[in-house]
Amino acid sequence: MHCFQGISDWESVICLVMNLAASEPVYPFSSCHEYFERRTCMLLITHGCNLNCTYCYEKFKNGSKKMDISLAKKIIHEEIEIVKNDKRFKELEIDFMGGEPLLRFDLIKEIVEWMETSNHNIPFICFASTNGTLISEEMKTWFRNHRKTMVLGISYDGIENAQNINRGEQAKNIDLDFFCKTWPFQGFKMTISKNSLHHLYDSFFFAHKNGYKVIASLAQGEEWNNADAKIFYEQLCLLKNYYLENPEHHPCNFLTRPLTFIGSPKILQSKFCGSGTYMATYDTDGSMYGCHMFTPLVLGNRAMKHQDFNGWEDEQQMTDNDCRGCGLLNWCPTCIGFNMLDRNSINKRDRRWCAMNAAEAMAACQYQLEYFLKEINYRTLNDHEIFVLNDALNAYRYLSSIDIQKEFPQ
Repeated sequence: MHCFQGISDWESVICLVMNLAASEPVYPFSSCHEYFERRTCMLLITHGCNLNCTYCYEKFKNGSKKMDISLAKKIIHEEIEIVKNDKRFKELEIDFMGGEPLLRFDLIKEIVEWMETSNHNIPFICFASTNGTLISEEMKTWFRNHRKTMVLGISYDGIENAQNINRGEQAKNIDLDFFCKTWPFQGFKMTISKNSLHHLYDSFFFAHKNGYKVIASLAQGEEWNNADAKIFYEQLCLLKNYYLENPEHHPCNFLTRPLTFIGSPKILQSKFCGSGTYMATYDTDGSMYGCHMFTPLVLGNRAMKHQDFNGWEDEQQMTDNDCRGCGLLNWCPTCIGFNMLDRNSINKRDRRWCAMNAAEAMAACQYQLEYFLKEINYRTLNDHEIFVLNDALNAYRYLSSIDIQKEFPQ
C-alpha cells in the first residue's frame, strides 16, 4: 500500500515554504505528557469491574481487592510532600483507577471532599476514567457540585455498533450528555479495536454531529495486520476529506499529531509518558509502581514495583534495537507497560503496530499538507504554521518513498 492516494505534486508548495522565513519554532508537543509541572498520583482503588471489554488488558480482576480510605489519605499526604519538595512539580493530580473506579464511589466522595476542605497548600485536581454504566442520579448530582475539583472522563467507543462490539454494553444505557455537559472540555475516550475499525469514520461523524469532543486510540495487543492498516488509512482519509470540507469541526487527534522527526534516522526511543518519573501508581495494598500497567492487576505475579527497575529515564533501555534507524521510530509511540505485558521486556515493541502507525502518519501528513495548501490561497501563514507545514513536507519526502507492505511485512 502506497500513501497519498490522489495527491498532486507538492514541489510548488515545497518551494514556497523554503522561501518563507520562520522564527525559531516551538514544538506543539515535545512529549505526550501534557503537564510538566504536575505530579500524577494514581490510586488503584479496586481490582473489580462490571464489564469485560474485548480489548481489556487487566486479566487479573478481583472485586475483593480494594484500597482502604485511610491508606489512600496516607499516600496522598506523601505525594503532597513530594510536590512541595521536588522543584519539578507545582501541582498534584489524583487519579482514581480500577477496574471500574465508580465501584468505589464511597472512597472517591470522601477523598475529594477531604481534599477540598483541607489546607494542603498546593493546587490539585482529581480525575477518574469510567465506563459510565454505574452512575446514578445521586452520583450525577454530587459530581455536578464538585466538578471544579473532580473530573470524570468517560470511555465510549463510538456509534452503537462499535460500543456493543467492544464492550457488550448497550450505548443507549449511557448518559453521554451528562459527561459532555458537566465537563465540556473533557470529551470522551474512544478505543478502536480490530472489530470496530471499520466504524471509525462513522463514530467520529456521530461525535461531531452531537457536539462531542473525542480522543481516540488504537487498542493495544490486537492482532493488527497490513489489511487492517489499509482499512485504517481509508477511514482516516474519509475523515480528512470531511474536515477539509467542514472546517468548523476540530479534526481528530489521529490527523493532528506533530510530524516532527519522521524520516530522521533516530537511534534512541523518546519516552512517550511519565511512568516512573512524573507519575506513580499505588496498588490496593499501597505498593508503588511506575504506572498501572506494571501492577498485579495487569501482570499478575510478574508485577514490577517501581524500585525493581532503575531505567525509567533511560532512553537506551527504552529502545528496541531492531527499531534503531527507522524513520518512524519517534512517531510510533510504544507503551513500555504493554511491551512488558506481551513480550516480557520493557523495550520490545509490537511489530503488529508498524503498518498501522505508518498508515496514520501518511493520513496525518496528507491532511496537514492539504489543509495548509488551502490556507495559503487566501492568507499568510504565521511562523508556527510554517514550521508545522515544513515538518509535513519533510515527512512527505520520507513517507512517499515507502510501501507499507514491503517496509513492514507481517
